[in-house]
Amino acid sequence: MPPPETSPAPAARARPGARPRSLADDLRGRDDDELVALLRARPDLAVPAPPGSGALAARASTRHSVQRAVDARSRAELDVLAAALVVAARDGAATATAVATATGLTRPRTSALLADLRRLALLWGTPREHVPVGVLGDALGAHPAGLGPALADLLDQVPLVRPRAEALADLLGVPPTDGPAAVSARLSDPAALADLLAGAPEGTGELLSRLDDGGPVGQVSRARRDLPPAADQDPATTAPLDWLLARALLVPVGDTRVVLPRELGLALRDGRALREPPALEPPVPPTRPVPAARRDALAAGAAAEAVRLVDALGRSWGARPVPLLRAGGLGVRELARAAAELEVDAGTAALVVEVAAAAGLVAEDGEADAAWAPTPRYDTWAAGTPGERWAALAAAWTAMPRLPSLVGARDDRGSARAALSDAVARPQAPVVRALLLETLAGLPQDDDTGAAADAEALAARLAWLRPRWAPARDRALVGAVLAEAAWLGVLGGGALGEAARVLLVGPSGTVVAPAGAEPDAEAVARRTAAAAVLDAALPEPVTQVLLQADLTAVAPGPLERDLEVELSLAADVDSRGGATVYRFDGGTVRRALDAGRTADDLLAFLAGVSATPVPQPLEYLVRDVARRHGRVRVGSAGAYLRSDDEAVLAELLAERRAAPLGLRRLAPTVLVARADAAEVLRVLRFLGLAPAAESGDGSLVLDRPTVHRTPPRRLPRAAPAHAAPDETTARSVVAALRAGDEVAAAAPPPPPGAPLVPPADPAVSLAELRSAAAEQRPVWVGVVDVTGGPTRVHAQPLSVEGGRITVRDLTTGAVRVLSVHRVTGTTPG
Repeated sequence: MPPPETSPAPAARARPGARPRSLADDLRGRDDDELVALLRARPDLAVPAPPGSGALAARASTRHSVQRAVDARSRAELDVLAAALVVAARDGAATATAVATATGLTRPRTSALLADLRRLALLWGTPREHVPVGVLGDALGAHPAGLGPALADLLDQVPLVRPRAEALADLLGVPPTDGPAAVSARLSDPAALADLLAGAPEGTGELLSRLDDGGPVGQVSRARRDLPPAADQDPATTAPLDWLLARALLVPVGDTRVVLPRELGLALRDGRALREPPALEPPVPPTRPVPAARRDALAAGAAAEAVRLVDALGRSWGARPVPLLRAGGLGVRELARAAAELEVDAGTAALVVEVAAAAGLVAEDGEADAAWAPTPRYDTWAAGTPGERWAALAAAWTAMPRLPSLVGARDDRGSARAALSDAVARPQAPVVRALLLETLAGLPQDDDTGAAADAEALAARLAWLRPRWAPARDRALVGAVLAEAAWLGVLGGGALGEAARVLLVGPSGTVVAPAGAEPDAEAVARRTAAAAVLDAALPEPVTQVLLQADLTAVAPGPLERDLEVELSLAADVDSRGGATVYRFDGGTVRRALDAGRTADDLLAFLAGVSATPVPQPLEYLVRDVARRHGRVRVGSAGAYLRSDDEAVLAELLAERRAAPLGLRRLAPTVLVARADAAEVLRVLRFLGLAPAAESGDGSLVLDRPTVHRTPPRRLPRAAPAHAAPDETTARSVVAALRAGDEVAAAAPPPPPGAPLVPPADPAVSLAELRSAAAEQRPVWVGVVDVTGGPTRVHAQPLSVEGGRITVRDLTTGAVRVLSVHRVTGTTPG
């Protein structure tokens, strides 16, 4: 049996070179630098700060924490962990020599991998002997390395197989007095298995190989069938399955399932835990060259377009906030409307809104009828240069724990996932992006040539780096992330752009996402440098357009933002490309007049921004629309219409298409309508008139867009729930941990005869305490006291309610209340 993971009594520090008795002793013996590295590699161990090494060991041994650490391991690390688990189960501890034999790796490489895994506290012990943490088997799965349970464990679970195991021992030449351990050792010997199978029915070896290749559990009919003793079977007439069952070489674990014992699986693999040695390095994706100039030009163009779309979304939602779904998120219709306004497909619209939200530019407004609207941060962002705006978006996207590509996909209940909803949240997304970008950053390239790789090859590499992550194994999802990066201008032609490299890639080649509401000095410097790189790659914004006689305006480059906003009020974009073409018509001019511009204002603006005189057709259009604008004024009755031109009102009364308005004459110059003012305005404009709205006092109502903003919002948390602590924070946690150990070492010893209380998952401990309270039986409870030291309480649980456990202390007789978060485990008392 391996030693426990929590030591019987705390010590201030383990003596250098001494064999630790537990994971807690191992951690106490580590120096500060090693503990800092552990906390930064497994950040969930640092929050909240553990009060001592015992608490740190208990937390590092919980199923949830070990699962997180295991899921972040590479293919090679997982294979070595599985082999170490198999070896330790057999030998009590795993040595580098034994694990090297089990994996087929060299001893130096095995030692290095085991040392890395011990630094992560997935193993503990000494540099020579490694003990897996108790829940590692659960975290790796039911069958580590694809091997079944040990034969001795199976005999405990399936007593009816014991007579068959005795027959197996006799066949292997193991004396009955030697016990199951001797049978296991003999059965693991490939030569002994070969001798045993020499007398087996034809096809037995093939059946065993199929089970070993496909997993140790097989489906059969009547697994618990009655069989004659092994000595009475004739290999010529006995089926391979019956022959194996009669000798406990397969063990029934249900009516329809059989399992291959671990020892037999090892023997089939010539004594190795793995079928073949693991690949120690991830696959290197083949690359294709991308000229640096082309790469950066493509990335800059995409970046500028992404910034424009996010800006356009902010202006649109600022004028008309969009409703929030009752269940949270953005409705399908609103997403489709955004896509139509932005002139993009629904997938791109989802990406625009998700990145805008991640950057803190749009949010819920917090009103009773909640809606999505721009935040005050949007106005600050919009005032920046294109490079500054892009840097904020790219940083937010890299750290965004969401996958926009899931928007519209069906969930397990068959419902479509909504944009901006929890249904597209994926905490692993930032790491997937970081691994992909790090791979692209590390491809062979130089100043003149970038390097790109296809999604298939990158997905294969990611599957090696994080084989237990479903997103890493989803090649379509990897392709979607690459498409997001290309849309945002992080990639150009599939290669990492220069601006993105400056912003996101650190000196060591790892991705650092300078996101957050208050970026630190390094993040600010990265954003500033990346913005300068992108601004230099983009053409200078232009301040003039070319007005043409066909009622168009040509912008020969990107317009300054204020100019673009004002021009977009009076004209619609007709086409985009190297130049942007705007088109004027009666509707667009009326839109500017409705917003409060006069004809003179509009013509003066156009004359000021045009490199050519205002063409006569355009001036005529503006003045003609202005002359007709407001001839008919609409107010609320339902609505009323008034005009000095009685003929116009007479025509409206006679117009059949205006009949739904319910018009009737009140006076020669006044009509009243049943419909409201907005509907009257819509119908009259459809009929070719240019009505103007007026207030109750007769003044003109300007159709100036109301600018909506949410209250100030904190930037959405872009990092996963447990971000790695920085060096300073980790060292402060270690200092507090050392202080807690010193206090615990000075505490009085536990009561005589107090047993060890191994750490357990909190849910398991609570279930045990509830059961003990119901059955009125005593237990020993492991508790972390107020000083951070571990202690044990012999108690009779009375109740478990609301995070509090009421017990009777059987040592003092007093009733105590324990906090659930201080309980480390239980054991029968």
